Amino acid sequence: MVLRQPAEARAMTVTYFSKSSIIGPSSRYRIFQFLPHFHAEGIDCTVSPLFGETYFKILDMRRLSIRTLLKVPYVFVRFLTRLWTLLTLGGRELIVIEGQLFPYLPPVAERLLQWCRYRVVVEMDDAIYLTRRHEKKMPALLSMVTGAIVGNEGLASYARQFSPRVFVVPTVVDTERFVPDRERSADSAGRSSEVITIVWMGLAYNLNYLDVLAPVLRALQSRFHVRLRVICSQPPRMPGVALEFRPWDMRREVSDMQDASIGVMPLEDTEWARGKCGLKLLQYLAVGLPSVASPVGVNCHIITNGENGFLASTEEDWYDRLEALCRQPHVRARIGLAGRRTVEERYSLAVWGPRLAEVYRTFAQGEHDEVTDRRVHSRLSGHGHSTGVR
Repeated sequence: MVLRQPAEARAMTVTYFSKSSIIGPSSRYRIFQFLPHFHAEGIDCTVSPLFGETYFKILDMRRLSIRTLLKVPYVFVRFLTRLWTLLTLGGRELIVIEGQLFPYLPPVAERLLQWCRYRVVVEMDDAIYLTRRHEKKMPALLSMVTGAIVGNEGLASYARQFSPRVFVVPTVVDTERFVPDRERSADSAGRSSEVITIVWMGLAYNLNYLDVLAPVLRALQSRFHVRLRVICSQPPRMPGVALEFRPWDMRREVSDMQDASIGVMPLEDTEWARGKCGLKLLQYLAVGLPSVASPVGVNCHIITNGENGFLASTEEDWYDRLEALCRQPHVRARIGLAGRRTVEERYSLAVWGPRLAEVYRTFAQGEHDEVTDRRVHSRLSGHGHSTGVR
């Protein structure tokens, strides 16, 4: 895809303080994938990550003592690096902060940016305000900044308590990168000799969500040639389940899903889970996988049960949905196509690249530019996912 900068676009400068480098899924999907679109829209966006690949390697270490020994000096050095970036910031029209500048510290740096008259926007794609020592910090932070960009309406409801200007921008995927495998035949997936691969991809601290699937998968194995593929930094412990573990690799994350049969996204119905933005579900749908997800949070907006995917609450629901998909390859094909259309129309990078660029311009042009606010709200509100300023 060739992106051309529109002649009428006014150049503007943005610094984005991300939680991590491109290796982190949140930062990768909330900022790094948008950079070509920002360039095309005349936005000079500099990304300043807090943590890099080393941080994730430290977190994956099993022994707490070694993990702590390495984590403390690494975080200290990264905090100093970020402080230097702030001290040498210079003139920028907009500052966007993914979550917070310095995790677990008081929002002193954010307040200094405000005193220096920078326009500062906080971005959230999870319910960080529920975590330890953030219950008081996030309300204070949201109250002092220009506004907020959040990933779903649940997060927006929280942010609107403290900030008068909140945009909902869903997490989206690049539908030119995440594509179905055209060589796969729906008919071949129905042969008895064919393995039906159910895939889950995610971070290691979310592996506990798979617990509800263990008895379901063991029951399905008695009827079908089923296996669970887990794409993660660590394998799960699921005795009696036919398991295929693949270490996550950015170069393979698309192909590791393309040759699967069904995608799953189980969640517990908690306030934390309701703050999630459904990334893995959108990835499954984008590559044409028929998917089953818990009816929690944004999943209920992405999936229309029985049309572009299935929702499952109980263990019995999970068995019924997965059994039907295992048994009926033509249903897998139909649901997979419908899921792909959903992402193309409502959750694609191509759709949201220009929209997010305009959100940035709205914040940069001033709090009292009501004409711009109305124009952006009008352009962004008719797409099946509520977005706008409150």
